[in-house]
Amino acid sequence: MIKFIFHRKLRSFLTTIGIAIGVALIFSLISINQGMLNVITESIDEVGGSIVTIVPKLGPGAAGAFSKEEIAAVKKLASVKDAAGIYATILPISIRGGKDEYLPVYGYQAGALNAIVDEIQSFKVGRGRFIEDDDTHKVMIGYLIADENNLGPGGIMEIGGVDFRVVGVLEEIGNRDDDSSINVNSKDVFEITGEDEQYHFIMAKVFEPDEDRIKRAIERVRGRDDFDVFTPEGIMESINSVLSILNAVFVGIGTISIIVGSIGVANTMYMAVFERTREIGIMKAIGAKERDILLIFILESGLLSLVGGLVGIVFGFLLALGIAKAASIGLGLTNLKAGFDFNLFLFSMGLSFMVGILSGFFPARYASKLEPVQALRYE
Repeated sequence: MIKFIFHRKLRSFLTTIGIAIGVALIFSLISINQGMLNVITESIDEVGGSIVTIVPKLGPGAAGAFSKEEIAAVKKLASVKDAAGIYATILPISIRGGKDEYLPVYGYQAGALNAIVDEIQSFKVGRGRFIEDDDTHKVMIGYLIADENNLGPGGIMEIGGVDFRVVGVLEEIGNRDDDSSINVNSKDVFEITGEDEQYHFIMAKVFEPDEDRIKRAIERVRGRDDFDVFTPEGIMESINSVLSILNAVFVGIGTISIIVGSIGVANTMYMAVFERTREIGIMKAIGAKERDILLIFILESGLLSLVGGLVGIVFGFLLALGIAKAASIGLGLTNLKAGFDFNLFLFSMGLSFMVGILSGFFPARYASKLEPVQALRYE
């Protein structure tokens, strides 16, 4: 078997390409998918199981924003330890010596940091301190803003035409959005924008995540159900569901290539049978049974596909590393790492071997049914 594969190197190589491409696609895409799941799981673990987020169904905007009265209604619940609103907008930012640009700015209601910061492990100050409730025109910036503009505590930046003094720099989180965040007290943002005191989402620290009770408390004040309450468990279930669908899609895409490759394997095995017809006749003449011939060619086909699977795993591994690196450079997702699992390795190997066995079954069956006399006369 092995001698035949190495004797026909070019044919064997071309035969395994389809299998290798399919396995590489499956291995790399599922690895990246697992990496995304790991990042999301770590993020949710960092937030902690006691943080509940309430957002409008319509998304950020005046029509869907939350009032102080609605936030107060959440805080009064026995299951809620603390709650606060956060205002999100985009404002022109100017930093001396740096380029002017529009960046996301988050305005925290008084008490917001006390409500959430103890539970969010990634929300840590690397230099300086957090903004405090009575701070005016003070700002806490993300790691990238500080790094790219050589800005630290004591520095000055202009937000919406107003000077703010930097009091703290957050530690690197691992994605560009969070690491480019600009955080101030909401009263400063409302002063700049001239908008009423409304908040785009609420974060609540709870003793236990009771979605229904929180919904009812807001509805009594709000008068309508146009918002969603997200708990870490609910978010994780939704993400798992989506990523499972993506995994199925990735396997389907790779399977198409593997099916094409399996046709090549079957064709190669038929050619192998024709080339070795006399050899088959000799084997039968000296006592080899049909099942022996069948087993030889099936194992040969499986081994051929297994080689393709191994090549595919190597290229899939390199492709996954490349995708993760590209995401890190292009999208700033420095915390995205390809997730390599031994079960994925076994699945890829098993899939390629099974495809080989199935592809080689009919050529092997044809070989096992050859009559010894006819096989010996074959030229």
